[in-house]
Amino acid sequence: MELHERWKAVLRIQKFRRMVSYAGFYCFVACLNYAYTSNTTRAGFSRADQFYASYPAGTELLTDTAKLYKAALGNCFEEEEWGPIEFCIMAKHFERQGKPPYAYHAQYMAHLLSHGQLDGSG
Repeated sequence: MELHERWKAVLRIQKFRRMVSYAGFYCFVACLNYAYTSNTTRAGFSRADQFYASYPAGTELLTDTAKLYKAALGNCFEEEEWGPIEFCIMAKHFERQGKPPYAYHAQYMAHLLSHGQLDGSG
């Protein structure tokens, strides 16, 4: 009888260890899955570069103008080197593309950098 009780105790311990092992494996896979899906690319773009994807349309302009301008001008200049002429070019570019928020922002930057001489009237 004592042998039978010891055997049941061993089986309980083994069952407990197996459950703990499965739970640990589940947590490991869940963490791995989270890390993979949150840090990999989506459509070729890193998810780190899509931090404004949940904002309303047009507000990405408020967060990432440097990337926008550099992409549009083909990385000709560093943004710190830009003057009113470059921003005027961008304003015209965005007007032709039908993107008024971008055009407005470029026009505003041209106005600031020209110390008020360019008012956007043409």
